[in-house]
Amino acid sequence: MTTTAPQPGEARRATVFLAVAMAVFALLDVAIYLNVQRTGGPLGPAAGLVLSLVVDACLLALCRFPRAVAVIAIIATVVAAVGDTLVPGTFTPVNPATPVTAPLCTPVIVWFLAHTLPRREVLAYVAVLAVAATRPWVPSWETAYAGSTTVVLPAVLGLYVRARRELVGSLRQRAESAEREQHLLAERATAAERQRLAGEMHDIVTHHVTEMVLAAGALKVSTTDRAAQAAAEQIRSTGSRALAELRDLIGILRHGHEHSHEYGHEDKRGEPPHVMLAPADVCALVEAAVSAGNPTSLYVTGEPKAVTPAVARGAYRVLQEALTNAMKHAHGARVDVELTYDHGAVTVTVTNAPPPRSSDTFLAASGSGTGLDGLRRRVLLLGGSFEASPALCGGFRVSAALPASVPTDEAPSTSNGGRPDD
Repeated sequence: MTTTAPQPGEARRATVFLAVAMAVFALLDVAIYLNVQRTGGPLGPAAGLVLSLVVDACLLALCRFPRAVAVIAIIATVVAAVGDTLVPGTFTPVNPATPVTAPLCTPVIVWFLAHTLPRREVLAYVAVLAVAATRPWVPSWETAYAGSTTVVLPAVLGLYVRARRELVGSLRQRAESAEREQHLLAERATAAERQRLAGEMHDIVTHHVTEMVLAAGALKVSTTDRAAQAAAEQIRSTGSRALAELRDLIGILRHGHEHSHEYGHEDKRGEPPHVMLAPADVCALVEAAVSAGNPTSLYVTGEPKAVTPAVARGAYRVLQEALTNAMKHAHGARVDVELTYDHGAVTVTVTNAPPPRSSDTFLAASGSGTGLDGLRRRVLLLGGSFEASPALCGGFRVSAALPASVPTDEAPSTSNGGRPDD
């Protein structure tokens, strides 16, 4: 077994305590020597005082060298016991004022040893100290009682406190381990539910949407009515976009992307091709906002880089929804759109000023109020971060930071430049 090293904070407190204890016991030994008792043996009247002061001085080294201090305390106690046995009064007066024969600081040393050294080693030191302090070869109830309370009692209490502290630490570790296990089980259950939902969406929803897209395409080819062809093309285009969104969602559900980022696991499967967030689509959204009456400016920071299609569509949706909300709730207000590229990641920020007082706000009540919540869930599912809050200028600010890569099950062509359109 190894020595139990105290923590840095505990070591500092222990050092301060031991310094104070050394001063107190040294003053106490000097006071007893001056006012109560002195030795009368061949080594002079201060022999016991010198022996006690040597042990007191060793308290400062108790943190770093507990074994050495324990050996010194044992040697001092044994020397005093043997010296007084051979020549009574050498280190302890023949009629002492107190029955304590071990150094007065012995309880502090024993207590500290019980908290730092292995138990068997502590018991060995305590056994030797107890024999020397109780002096069983000179039977005396007072000496035996004083030696036991000075050596044995601090050792028992120290070992008990240590055992209780270790038990509490062990229970805390078990509780933390159980909590981690419960968290892991919850994560596994979540992953299983994601797999189930992904399977049902793939087997049911995508199947029916694909049938709709194919039927719309067939209708467009088979009919000669221009209106029917336009409606069929709109249905086909909308269905294709829905299929792309479903592929994103199904792939992310199967991969559990945000959890893999959190725990540092890398996806083993190949990533889909990277595409660029199409500048034409972004400009189209900005121009639509300008046409609706909101002066809109676009700022691009960093070098645009290719991202996975799911990220491109997510950034497009954030920009689309934020501009739509600005047109609804702050019609006529100025809007600033910022696209920031940093190490492949893309951040979309849309900030609108407060609406003019003369602005018509009849569109503000036309929304369902769930657009921002849907954006937040979408961005978090992609492994990004989302923020929507009042801006310092008095308007509103929507910001979404998206990673460059999100593994999904799709492998689309890159001809569309990352647009949400098929």
